[in-house]
Amino acid sequence: MAEAQAAENLPAGRVQRLGSLFGRFGLASLSSAIVSVSHLLVQLFSIHHLETAAIGTLAFLLVIIQFGYGLSNALVSTPYTIAVNQGDDADARSFDFFFPVNLMLAASQGLICAAIAWATASPAAASLFGLAGMLSLIRWFGRSNAYAHHAPARAARSDLAYAGTILAGLLIAMRTGADLPAIGGMLVAASLVGLLPFGLAYLRRHFAMAPGRALGAYRPIWKEQSAWTLVGVLSTEATSNSHSYIVTLLAGPTAFAPIAVGMLFFRPVNVCITALTQLERPRMTRAVARGDHDSAIRSERVFMAALVMLWLATCVVAAIALHAFPGLILKPTLDHRLVMIAVGLCALLSLVQCVQTPMSVMTQARKAFRPLAAQSMRSCGVGLVAVTLLVLGTAPIFSIGGVVLSQLVMMLGIWQLDRKWRRDRQGAA
Repeated sequence: MAEAQAAENLPAGRVQRLGSLFGRFGLASLSSAIVSVSHLLVQLFSIHHLETAAIGTLAFLLVIIQFGYGLSNALVSTPYTIAVNQGDDADARSFDFFFPVNLMLAASQGLICAAIAWATASPAAASLFGLAGMLSLIRWFGRSNAYAHHAPARAARSDLAYAGTILAGLLIAMRTGADLPAIGGMLVAASLVGLLPFGLAYLRRHFAMAPGRALGAYRPIWKEQSAWTLVGVLSTEATSNSHSYIVTLLAGPTAFAPIAVGMLFFRPVNVCITALTQLERPRMTRAVARGDHDSAIRSERVFMAALVMLWLATCVVAAIALHAFPGLILKPTLDHRLVMIAVGLCALLSLVQCVQTPMSVMTQARKAFRPLAAQSMRSCGVGLVAVTLLVLGTAPIFSIGGVVLSQLVMMLGIWQLDRKWRRDRQGAA
């Protein structure tokens, strides 16, 4: 009787665990995936309505904005999350200096996006993409602030408002047409609407402290943590997106277009990796701060399992789309064979990132920023050499293979750090 009852309870237990897993990651994944789908639709629209050079320019600007998310994570989002989750009674107002620092970072990204759009497109595109770049980081830190204070629903509302505005803009553009500046204006409107769930109080905090005073309060954070995380982000960016920059610089935006299309399919995974990192970092940080290392390790494993499941689902969707509906994604001027190669290489790269990210977040939760930066620098050296040689010696599409190699080096390095920490903890016990 007991054995029969246990057998009946086993499926229910599995369903309960799956339900718990979906409840934990579902909201953040779904809202982030919707944002990613909206970006995918923007780029699909650009493929069918813009010239090839403009397609590459838009993809490159979106890569720069994505890079800004990484800088925000290194300089403000991650330090802020760790600071407010070190104890149960942390006073959030004591960390107000992060907000003016975020504003300065956002303004810097806006200038960079404007300069790139000016050089590759037009003054109108420069002004709109500059504003879009700045607002994107203000909204991004709002999401980080919501996750840091364990309010994921607020971040999800921002994502849904952002994506809904883009979809509305695309419906209008399909009737009236749109050029590159119009797409920039669409991103500006989406960011403004996406800021509404955070309220005016959030925006006012960016101006509550003079920049000089904010930088003075931020200096200890910079010395202890942000300097090393910045090194890690810059080297990781050089590693993971080196093909974007090197191909664009050496071969031009047209050569980057097939790579951009291949990257489209796995943009949902990249966005969800970033969003779930924001969700799981506070959990891991609190567990490590309490000394509950077993709970932190369980979070790491569940995080990795969720990312791999997401990757598998994305691969299935990509395969169906390319096999059954190629005309919806590819235009005749693109080399279909090169796009297929790009999708395969991007799939491999995305898998490595899904395995690596949870270990990296755990390493950050332990405040092992310097060893993590060292691993990132080593990976960066491998990636830059490999990508440059592949671009010069083969078709630019194969440069993604150099990124895969460098990410494997990074993953193995973080795995060694993780294993060393576990051995040291077991030895101390």
